[in-house]
Amino acid sequence: MEVGATAPWKVLPYSGGHILMDVDGGISRLGEDTIYHPFPISLTNAVVIDDVLVGTWVDHELRLARMAALDLNSDFEHGPTRGDLRAQGNSSHHQVAGALWSHTVESEPLAICANNEMIVFALWKRGIYAIDKDANELWRIANPEFKEISKLPRGNEIIAITIDDTVNLWTRGGGCAKISCEDGKEIENSCLPIIGNVTQVFRGDVHLLCTSEGEIWGYDGDDLQQIAVVDKPIRDAVFDEIWRFLTWEGDLILEPLQKNTRYELPVQLLKQVDDWMVIDNQGNLSPFLD
Repeated sequence: MEVGATAPWKVLPYSGGHILMDVDGGISRLGEDTIYHPFPISLTNAVVIDDVLVGTWVDHELRLARMAALDLNSDFEHGPTRGDLRAQGNSSHHQVAGALWSHTVESEPLAICANNEMIVFALWKRGIYAIDKDANELWRIANPEFKEISKLPRGNEIIAITIDDTVNLWTRGGGCAKISCEDGKEIENSCLPIIGNVTQVFRGDVHLLCTSEGEIWGYDGDDLQQIAVVDKPIRDAVFDEIWRFLTWEGDLILEPLQKNTRYELPVQLLKQVDDWMVIDNQGNLSPFLD
């Protein structure tokens, strides 16, 4: 079933269904044909908090970066194009169309996460920030230091943030810092003995750390265990009684081992009613392991 007219980048749930963002920065409601472009270029990070979409975009050539929020229960609008940015720069007239708020950020946003109360994001070499959905700052801290991996290429670069009882910061070299949700104070700092570049972190019954080499590691806060090594890097993973994975080739369950190969590139897992579905790079939606 085709649910998107363009190549999907990310799908996020909200109270009215799912919002689909494509690789060109277009957004639409899943299953609808009309695509809007409130953002001038493609998004780099996106989360939903209380039916508000908070997204970031970065243009390295123009040296511009911005974070903005859209009300998902309101009509979308078409905004400025990249050509407008090139002509006039990051002026107040060229932000994000229909935004509840829109702010320039000082450097590239590396990772973002949200729960019901706050949004936490990391800026390249600038630190970690926590805000509410109205962009009011709650706290900010410097980037945590991981001395054991400081000499690894980009080892201290934050690649993921998760939130449970604490804010958890994860780096490319296997660094993990637990931060207080209330005030941003560092609670714990450790370097996990993972060989390889950590590129994705997923939260379920444990945290799964996936590397560019296809390694899957499980971390429960105390013990680290290598769960599997797969041929292709993991593209998405979701825990719902069991872990479901998408690789570059197709669908995968480890226990009991089940897999299938897809003709089109799988992009993301999403749940519709009681069934887990896969959206591919052609905008087609089909059952997981079908």
